[in-house]
Amino acid sequence: MRGPEKAFGPLSEDCFMRAMCEFFKRLRASSSGNAMVIVAAGMPALIGGAGFAVDMSQWYMWKSELQYATDQAAIAGAYARSSPETEDSYQTRAEQEFAGNLSQTTAFASDPAVRLENWATGTNNSVVVTASASKALPFSSFLTGNATTVRVSSQAAFEKGVTFTSCLIAVDDDASGAVTIGGSAQFIAGCGIAALSDAEEAISVDGSPTIDAGWLIAAGGIDQWFKDNTTDTIMENQTGLVDPFAELTPPDNPTPRTGVCPKGKATTTSTSSIVADQVVTRTQSTYGYFRKNGNNWVATSYTGPYKKTNSDTSTTETNVTLPATPASNTVVNGPSNSGYSWVDGSGGNKVYERVTTTITITYTNPHQVTTSTTTTPDEEVTGTLVLQPGTYSDMTFKCDVVYSSGFYVIDGGTLTIHAQYSQTGTGVMFVLKNGAGIVINGGSSVNLTAMSVSQLETAGVTHEQAVKLAGMLIFEDRNSPGNTGNKFNGNANTVLNGTVYLPKSALDIRGTAGVTSQCLMLVASTITISGNAAMESFCPPNQDASEDDAVLKTNDRVRLVS
Repeated sequence: MRGPEKAFGPLSEDCFMRAMCEFFKRLRASSSGNAMVIVAAGMPALIGGAGFAVDMSQWYMWKSELQYATDQAAIAGAYARSSPETEDSYQTRAEQEFAGNLSQTTAFASDPAVRLENWATGTNNSVVVTASASKALPFSSFLTGNATTVRVSSQAAFEKGVTFTSCLIAVDDDASGAVTIGGSAQFIAGCGIAALSDAEEAISVDGSPTIDAGWLIAAGGIDQWFKDNTTDTIMENQTGLVDPFAELTPPDNPTPRTGVCPKGKATTTSTSSIVADQVVTRTQSTYGYFRKNGNNWVATSYTGPYKKTNSDTSTTETNVTLPATPASNTVVNGPSNSGYSWVDGSGGNKVYERVTTTITITYTNPHQVTTSTTTTPDEEVTGTLVLQPGTYSDMTFKCDVVYSSGFYVIDGGTLTIHAQYSQTGTGVMFVLKNGAGIVINGGSSVNLTAMSVSQLETAGVTHEQAVKLAGMLIFEDRNSPGNTGNKFNGNANTVLNGTVYLPKSALDIRGTAGVTSQCLMLVASTITISGNAAMESFCPPNQDASEDDAVLKTNDRVRLVS
């Protein structure tokens, strides 16, 4: 046999080709091996995708953890930077916060880089934190031979909280025009005006004043006039405004006191006069009648209806003061003739009357009398009234007054400072109770300075309270019904060093006041500035109001910006 040829017979070339074609047709038509072929062809992509997915999940987890850590670090650094007490430790705070938020990447994360950068229009007003983490991933490192690095960055901007003080504060919570500036008044102190009122127009203008307040703050609205006529910062409808002295309680001094202005010295005046025990005055009147003959007067007998009867009368007076000592005890004046008066007849028959008068004065015991008079003028005072601390029913004095250091409680009366007089006191506090008020008249000289911490402690106040009460010059008790007559009509000689606090009363300002050693604050239920008032300076040079007396404090603001 010869192999296949013997078994199947000889195969021609054409037959072989036909056989191969049939084989491939059958192979193509067969479906029993497709899945294996497809799996074999797609296996490299499937294995690569799975490996890449595992690497991506690892990479995403690293990046998320790092990003959160740098976000928190930037925020912590920004908060530290916004506070004066911690601003120098912002890097340490950021690093602490970064480390505290790592978990999976702790072993291979880099140390954070912390720096300040400008943001928006600010300078060094943001904290930027950057960090990275590098580690070989199972699949990508097999392909590349390198570790994978993740880098993140966070930026947090900060705005420091702002503290607003004001030298003029109205504490009524709903009064319209709680602060009203009118007339031709000037308020150019640049130290702020605040109103706790939520009225539609809590701060208003009534007239043509000159104003440079610096800033105006109100729980309610503010007159459009300020926006149109000033460059002041306007802050309307603010929340969080507070009465800086609302928690304070006024001290007391129940010791009863009175004060009387010292009068002038008694003056004795001696006067001398001449006095007669008795003066008798005798008046004799004789009537004569005449006719005229040319230029001559000729006596005639007249018995007509107009004839008068001669008279002789006397009057007697006792203890008569004489202008001078008489020449004798009997003095005769006369006789003296009156003029001629026509009484009857006509033509050449006219009859004229003439009166001849003789006055005889008789003096009994004319003598000199000396009178001494002692006087003490009511309004003329000498010296100065020096007052001691205590409780007074009224403090209206028409004389110069010096106040010794301490508490002066005015119970229902008025602290009145009259024109032409001076009142001075260092280390004093006036407490107004039961409707008491204060009036400072123009033309007076005033120099009053509030108590210091040490003076308050000496007066018996605890250190904690002394720190809070220091600088309080006039303190109205909140239990007082208030007073509608509080007026400041001061002038250039009016110096008030300290705070005037009238939470229950209105205050009318028509003058001016200055300072020399402490800032002046005027706090009242409502405040009106009018007339020719001129408020120009509320603090001595190089001194600002205490932030402890702030009317508004805004919180520090931090936000993540990138």
